Amino acid sequence: MSNTIEDIIKSSTIEQLQALISRAEDEIQYKKVDEIEATRNEWIAKATQLGMNPEDILQYSGRKRKSTGKPKYRNPANPEQTWTGHGKKPGWLKQAVENGAHQESFRIPE
Repeated sequence: MSNTIEDIIKSSTIEQLQALISRAEDEIQYKKVDEIEATRNEWIAKATQLGMNPEDILQYSGRKRKSTGKPKYRNPANPEQTWTGHGKKPGWLKQAVENGAHQESFRIPE
């Protein structure tokens, strides 16, 4: 006689199934706590190994990008979009020039 989960579910009453669901949800919460604690301990150990606090790991943003230089051109429609004049010309400037605008009209005054 095999007692598979399917057999137990099919032979159970509604009340028994509801109790099973409740017990399973409780067990999920206990397992989550165990996994969170294990993960936390791993983070603390790794942070210590790196000479950091666990909070530093969460706030770490990766390698610092090398500054590409001072912006020389600005998009008047979106002032946050700038270009240093080096590398590939951004789409907003390329499109404006194709539409007849002069690139120098986008230059940021020094």
